[in-house]
Amino acid sequence: MIERAVENWLTKTNERNYQAAFCQVLLCKGHRILYISSHRPMEQGKDIITIDNNGEYCAYQLKTGDIDLKKWRGILSEIKELIELPIIHPSIEKDKVHKSFLVTNGSITDEVRFQIDQINEDNKRKKRGYSYLDVINKQTMLKDFINAQGEFIPRELEDFNSFLELFLADGTDFLLKEKLFDFLDNTIFKDIPKRKSDAINAIFSSVIIVTYLLGTYQTKKNYYAQFEAWTSLAACIVRYAEKTNLEKKEWIDSYNLAISEVVRNLSLLKKETLAKVDFLEGNRFGDGGLIYWARVTIVLGSLAALENHFHTIDNSYIKDEQLVDLIRKNTKFLWFWGESAFPYFFNLIKYWELNGENQTAQFWLDWLFLHIIEWNSPIRKKSEKNSKFNVKNMGRANPYYSVNDILEVGLGIDLEKIDFTQFFGSSYTLESMILMLARKNRRDILDRNWRKLSHVLFKEFRPDEIEDIFTWCVYKGRNHSEFPEETQSWTELVKKANDICKIPDLYEEHSDLLRFFILICPHRANKHIISLLDIKQ
Repeated sequence: MIERAVENWLTKTNERNYQAAFCQVLLCKGHRILYISSHRPMEQGKDIITIDNNGEYCAYQLKTGDIDLKKWRGILSEIKELIELPIIHPSIEKDKVHKSFLVTNGSITDEVRFQIDQINEDNKRKKRGYSYLDVINKQTMLKDFINAQGEFIPRELEDFNSFLELFLADGTDFLLKEKLFDFLDNTIFKDIPKRKSDAINAIFSSVIIVTYLLGTYQTKKNYYAQFEAWTSLAACIVRYAEKTNLEKKEWIDSYNLAISEVVRNLSLLKKETLAKVDFLEGNRFGDGGLIYWARVTIVLGSLAALENHFHTIDNSYIKDEQLVDLIRKNTKFLWFWGESAFPYFFNLIKYWELNGENQTAQFWLDWLFLHIIEWNSPIRKKSEKNSKFNVKNMGRANPYYSVNDILEVGLGIDLEKIDFTQFFGSSYTLESMILMLARKNRRDILDRNWRKLSHVLFKEFRPDEIEDIFTWCVYKGRNHSEFPEETQSWTELVKKANDICKIPDLYEEHSDLLRFFILICPHRANKHIISLLDIKQ
């Protein structure tokens, strides 16, 4: 049954969406990946470049569907580039001959195979020094995928049902994140094996299986849900590698594949967003209001995270003026629906700072700080109303409540779903904001509001094992709560805000993943993570 589902996915997907799984198969075969395409015009027919376990260089061109003579003639110029042009890579000498592979998730007709044989024979006979062209079709790939995922195919009824629920999801909504984490943690990464090779194989398998699970999201071009899935997988890989004591070299390639998919899908979301005139989706008569504000906040915050990532890995990265302008025009639609929105605002604040818009960044950090103090104060006046919902006595929901949870209340779908009075007197994000303000020398705003904020309890969940921060649900840990000091030394506060010694090394090592991870798991965004990302960038 699983094999049939995999075949169905492989038939319907395209080269961009099976690229990660195919790369993972190559890793399983002992290849070292040097390059993965971002589909730019200067790639000279090479989507993937590897070194195989014999030390030979390999170049792959990926295509979608059956290749007959008509399609072959349309791609022939790319094929010639693939086999005739040398690999351009810093670690490869230009006179090195490589192996070439044409890969497709369809079939290749006999007429095309005959022409490929002729090209290979002619090049060999005339001693042109061009590479030999081989082909990989759907049947070969399907066999490789199933072999690579090995024993990690779900076989228990409960696991199989979880697989199908994810595999058959509608594809137009948010990812079923909690279910994906549950599936990965309790199926693929459930056991701590005695043999290191079994742990490595589990990680190899996870990349391929997640690719299958995203089939409907790929079809619907739901880039945000795919971003969520690959970020979830990257986090699960880090957690599992820590628990199984794997050396970094044994899992980092699979992790990098997941991160490359995170960046690729956010880049596609950026391209799609910049091509539109607004953020409306589907039926325009049923869209707008709270849904529109939520979408604007999520998309802009996520794209800001992408740009922050680019700036972090490349100091010479040039800002995208079109995106800067888009964010500037849509700040009026930003919506702080609750503390699960904080990571989006945080990434926007960092993006504004990167682009020299410090006044805008300061305004929004001040606004968030004052907003939490005002709305989550334990001494709120009952006459005050929420301007968005027009509901009395509403504290801002903690980060365990998603935007969908808030929307169900705000749209009148389930008014009894959340008791907002439970959030009075506490906050999971206020301490992070205070430390950010201290780092930015905002003593004035903290002095004016310290007495009021001292009545708001700082809350934080602390897992017993540090790597468990990288998953959705943690069963071993404790809820920590403390009030801020009634009087606070400014010198001590600034020292605390800039003290990176207490930030776990695991956070430091995966800071770039955390930038994305807090968007999909906002309840994991503690003061150490926010401080690290605030200081590092």
